[in-house]
Amino acid sequence: MNEMKVTLTNIVENPVLAIESAASNCYNSTPSVDGKIMKQCFKSGHQSVLEFADFTFHIEGVSRSLLAQLTRHRIASYAVRSQRYCSEDGFKYVTPPSIEHNKKARNTYNQMMEMIQTAYTELQAIGIPNEDARFVLPNSCETILEVKMNGRALMTFFNERLCSRAQWEIRHLAEQMLECIKNHDTQCAKFAELCGPKCQKYGKDVAFCPEEHSCGRAPRLRDIIDTYNKQ
Repeated sequence: MNEMKVTLTNIVENPVLAIESAASNCYNSTPSVDGKIMKQCFKSGHQSVLEFADFTFHIEGVSRSLLAQLTRHRIASYAVRSQRYCSEDGFKYVTPPSIEHNKKARNTYNQMMEMIQTAYTELQAIGIPNEDARFVLPNSCETILEVKMNGRALMTFFNERLCSRAQWEIRHLAEQMLECIKNHDTQCAKFAELCGPKCQKYGKDVAFCPEEHSCGRAPRLRDIIDTYNKQ
């Protein structure tokens, strides 16, 4: 399996303080050092103040297929390696685990990647520009990108993509991004405490799954409502 690399390259100097400072304006209070106001705002649903923290990630070893999913998260900034200006001669590609662990499927897959690489190189050799030769490149082609999200958008990203039903590659990306935040410093770790899959969006004490097909980590909201109505 290809190696995905995620680095937290830039944040506001202190994301918790940035959120607390914004929130303190609303409530005529003094920012706390332990993120108390931030946590209260989060739990009460007053989450616009979370937008005052920004996080920037450098990401390598992911597929263009993942990029298509990632850009569905609208409130974010993206800077992506250009297949128009950059040559993808000798491109690396991501192999899904279901293919990697099946010898026959892996051989078929790798042969196809070699055929695409040959076609791409031949098109370049006869003068076809990169911006047109790229039309033969696969979704599995690796790319490099920078992603910036504010705290609120990032929490929404984690809610959706840390879910066990999320596609494997973007779930793996979300896991690495969260680890980067947890390990950056103690203030970022406080922010990370509020991040998790959507079944835990409102805290472990109010856990429920909004999906039709639950992984079982939390009871389905539909089942909770049905049980309540039967009482």
